[in-house]
Amino acid sequence: MVPPPADAPTRLLTPEFWILAASTSVYFLGIGSLNVLVPTYVVDELGGSEATSGFVMGSMAVTALLARPWFGRMADRRGARDIIAIGAALACLSVLILAIDSSLAGAFASRLVMGAAGAGTFTGSMMLSMDIAPESRRAQAGAYILISFHVGLGVGPIGAEPILDATSYRTVWLIVSALAAVSFVIALALPNRRRPIDDTPPGPLVHRSAILPGLVTLFGVCAFNGLLQFAPLYAREIGLDDVGIVFTIASLTIVFVRLVFGRVPDMVGPIRAGSWALVLTAFAAAVVAFWAEPAGLYVGAALLACGLSLQSPSFMTLAIEGVSDRERGSALATYTGFFDLANAIIGPAVGLIVVGFDYRVAFLTAGSMSLVALAILRLLVAPRRMGAQAASLAITR
Repeated sequence: MVPPPADAPTRLLTPEFWILAASTSVYFLGIGSLNVLVPTYVVDELGGSEATSGFVMGSMAVTALLARPWFGRMADRRGARDIIAIGAALACLSVLILAIDSSLAGAFASRLVMGAAGAGTFTGSMMLSMDIAPESRRAQAGAYILISFHVGLGVGPIGAEPILDATSYRTVWLIVSALAAVSFVIALALPNRRRPIDDTPPGPLVHRSAILPGLVTLFGVCAFNGLLQFAPLYAREIGLDDVGIVFTIASLTIVFVRLVFGRVPDMVGPIRAGSWALVLTAFAAAVVAFWAEPAGLYVGAALLACGLSLQSPSFMTLAIEGVSDRERGSALATYTGFFDLANAIIGPAVGLIVVGFDYRVAFLTAGSMSLVALAILRLLVAPRRMGAQAASLAITR
């Protein structure tokens, strides 16, 4: 890679970055509560089964996967600010559907809209963070924005459950919808870094540069996502009553690691940092599998969170490395689409292993996928990156 000019800006925490962080934080604060409340709403209020609840929750991955490529291309042409605002507006509409239509069909429709909303907000936020950041600090910028997602995941349910106890589901839905509307208004305060319009063809819907880093992510997040999806059921197996502690530990760990060690991928390189993260993830899954006690679940969740904290910014950097500004949205959309694919397949896969064997085999299998990711990273991604860097240096000489 050609080093940036000596006079290139190095400041990351600009006013524009803080506005972006505020918009995404408010968005995920509201949306994070849905992950805990919608499943119980489907079962307790709408009369659905656990299987129905799982189908409703997982349906958003379908629309997210379909919408991301289009949002990525739109961001390349119109700017990331518009995509963030569209995502927040769709989220507001999605939760209003829950408040207005108290039926299984309404819940299903709401989640489908939410899938598209998340695709727009997440893709736009990550793209704009990369646009704002100096080239040497892009991994750190992505790590900081990802903090907002995990803060929402951990804090949203804590605030939503007392409100539900004091009022009703409909009141909670209206509050979450209002938070999405606030996120929309904040997003409009962002300057729109619109690309110049010319005859250049739009970026591809599926960007080749992001496929291998995306595959690494697909296998790398199996252990973390599998644990989060099955933690409530696994907690019963080991005698843990308050599973919310597990989510809080994971969220706080991610925030700490990304704040303190957010520059590690930029400093040591994404290949090395990502390799460390994948090895740690495999070890953490083994801790959960063999230490079948609440303390083991706490420690395993913290270690898995550490691994995930370094995985995402490292592999996201690889996905956009060498990609022109005009195609960065397409590359990010392709990369983040692998998260949707992971969410769609990890739950059913881990569930089948639990039914056929037990939780220990399930967690060990999920952890072993990190080693598959490590093999792809070292054997396919790293050589390709070295070749691209060598070619770039040859051109500049």
